Amino acid sequence: MRNTDTVKQNGQNKNFNGYGGIEDLEKYIAFKYGTGWELKKSKFIHGVPNFKQSSLGPDDNNCTLAAITRIMKYYSEQGLEKIPDDVSVIYGIVREIGVRHGYDPNKSGLLRDLFVYTPFEIKTMVRDTWNSFGYTKSSSQNVYLNKIKTIIANVDDMNPVLLNIAGGDYKGHTVSVVGYRIFGSNREASADKVFVMVIDGWSETKRFIDWGEFGNTLSNVTKII
Repeated sequence: MRNTDTVKQNGQNKNFNGYGGIEDLEKYIAFKYGTGWELKKSKFIHGVPNFKQSSLGPDDNNCTLAAITRIMKYYSEQGLEKIPDDVSVIYGIVREIGVRHGYDPNKSGLLRDLFVYTPFEIKTMVRDTWNSFGYTKSSSQNVYLNKIKTIIANVDDMNPVLLNIAGGDYKGHTVSVVGYRIFGSNREASADKVFVMVIDGWSETKRFIDWGEFGNTLSNVTKII
């Protein structure tokens, strides 16, 4: 449930000032873009677990590991029986793979904060995770162009993706993308407004990114399957 005490007048969480952290989408649209916007298309992937990354390892700088774990748990629930049911077991395996790719939860302060996976490593970590569960034909890949088209196509097929973000509200952070909403207006020269629904690991509230504001923020999409 949304905590109204933490939501600003424009519908964003108080900790966000840019493209992200939108918790009341209708309020955000009315505040930023005015009236006259109608929902044209939307999709939401049910069943992706929404837990805080801190529940897996407090202060462990583990957003990427938690995001991969979350999506693997989703596929476990979809009938991929080789994936364990227990989130903690999945996370343990993903964490071991992360360590092989340079993750070190024992680093502190500046050393830990400077640790960022390259997109190549994230893609490879996803493939290694699939392999560890006995699924050796993963087509996990990174997408740098046409990212929103990739997101929409995958969500339409009920496949969540990772969005790895280098700047702005989610600087140095990985989120799980689980839906989108597209709004249109009958005003002349009004382009559609696209919003991406994410589980960011910081909150149990699903939040939105304003893709128009996100713009050219350095980022990439990692397809999981």
